[in-house]
Amino acid sequence: MLYGFEGEVFILERHMGDTMNRRLWLVGLVNFLLGFATQGSNLFVPLLGAQLGASDSQIGLVGAVYGAAFLLSSLVSGWKSDQTGRLFFVRWGLLASSAAFAAQLLAGNVALLMLMRGMVGLALGIATATAIAYAFECGIDMGRFSSYGSLGWIFGAMAAALVEDIYLLFQISFAICLAAFLVSLFFQETTALHRSLSPKLFQVLRRNYRIYFAVFLRHLGATAVWVILPLHLSSLGVGKFWIGLLWGVNFAVQFVVMRYLEHYSEYKVFAFGQVLSFIVFVVFAYVTGKLPLVLVMALLGVAWSCLYVGALLIVLRSGEERGTSSGIFQSTLNLCNALGPLLGGLIAEGFGYRSVLFFAAALSVAGMFIAIPANSKEPSLDIKS
Repeated sequence: MLYGFEGEVFILERHMGDTMNRRLWLVGLVNFLLGFATQGSNLFVPLLGAQLGASDSQIGLVGAVYGAAFLLSSLVSGWKSDQTGRLFFVRWGLLASSAAFAAQLLAGNVALLMLMRGMVGLALGIATATAIAYAFECGIDMGRFSSYGSLGWIFGAMAAALVEDIYLLFQISFAICLAAFLVSLFFQETTALHRSLSPKLFQVLRRNYRIYFAVFLRHLGATAVWVILPLHLSSLGVGKFWIGLLWGVNFAVQFVVMRYLEHYSEYKVFAFGQVLSFIVFVVFAYVTGKLPLVLVMALLGVAWSCLYVGALLIVLRSGEERGTSSGIFQSTLNLCNALGPLLGGLIAEGFGYRSVLFFAAALSVAGMFIAIPANSKEPSLDIKS
């Protein structure tokens, strides 16, 4: 009888393990598909704006509209998901995102491009913050989860490099994101969520405000750079294929590095990402050759991996309001997506593309000093394993 009971327990444990592995695989697949669709749609938007006759500052405004919409929807959806559950927001956010990607085909002038990018930001914000909280509560390694998104960005960047037709990329993004929605139908709601939670945004924000602010400053500079970087590279004689390839290198490095970061102190990882970001932005201002650009893009991938995963783990491990925390985190990034492109366009128009890179480096330094007191609160900076 004892042997039979132990055998039943073993079978039950194996079944539970198989169910968990299947869930983790599906969650990773959705993050991969979402990254693929998002990056394939985003990469050449500045070039499309230029083709439609937009100035550098107007191109920045297009990015700002996208970021502001993403900010508002991720903040609200993450907060509400702590009370009502994740899956409603994940699924309908993915479905709305696929429709918004398709709607970009209607962008025949600058005003319509702004409108459609705003729709994309609203839809992606609904899905992204709650998908992060859902993945964390499923028990998935957040470094690995993030790496699947980077793998999707690789495919999106390479698709952009090979296709080059911006409107065809919008169609591909629609199909890929729709596939992500269909996969999400196999998700099950997590049991870890306490529906009695009534999270207060200000309390969650105050808990890790130094981390949020440090991330904000660094990413503000980065988003200012990203909006002008395709234009800067084009001015150096780099074609669309090489632009897509360089983005692919960046994301490939992220995919590899992110998978190993959860084994280390999130505070050390976060600090290293800040320091390396400063170095990379300064070097970027002076690099012109294609091979040096590849190396700098690889280092940028390391910097972002460390900063993103380190900060994400800090805020998710700080309390039970994970939907709210991830919503604030995503809102922080997308406040940068709203302001950074606008600043990048204005700085580039007034002082040139290289000035934007120096601006990003200066903000990285400021972020380092702001985060130092938060880093000092860590009980132990030893490697965890």
